[in-house]
Amino acid sequence: MTAHRTLLAVVAVASLVQGCAGAGASSPSADLSGRLDDSGVTVVAALTTGQDGTRQVRATFTPQKTGYHLYSMDLPPGGVDGLGVPTTVTVGGSLRAAGSPTANAPVRNLRIEELDVELPVYPDGPITIAVPVRRTGNGRAEVVVTYGACSPSNCLAPVRDRVIALAPVRA
Repeated sequence: MTAHRTLLAVVAVASLVQGCAGAGASSPSADLSGRLDDSGVTVVAALTTGQDGTRQVRATFTPQKTGYHLYSMDLPPGGVDGLGVPTTVTVGGSLRAAGSPTANAPVRNLRIEELDVELPVYPDGPITIAVPVRRTGNGRAEVVVTYGACSPSNCLAPVRDRVIALAPVRA
């Protein structure tokens, strides 16, 4: 098997494992989805409906380069001493929040000695934030995201209040 085929096989298995992770009685199915590629981060947002009928928006933020993290949604809106941009997911259009957002990874404090500051960040790599929602009609469903991504030596331009329009998922 060539290295290319081996890589493709590994990617396929990883996708299967990721798709099956958490599958079971409450595995949600996507009704609507949308995507944003901006400032070195890909955001995929989906409106899902669990088998119990509950709905949520799940937004997965994936830095396009390794070694980058996103700031926590717990970071104050203006950052700490003006540093950092909180990762936020809100909804609009025909969606209304029905609870508080949650993240799928723990927050850690990143200490920047030179500035004598600690910033709450997620681990490097993808992070998913889920928001329980309800539909208020059949109009356009929107997800609004704000985020900033950094590595230990570089920060990308922050993205603020970008709207992702959700569209029907193609089978």
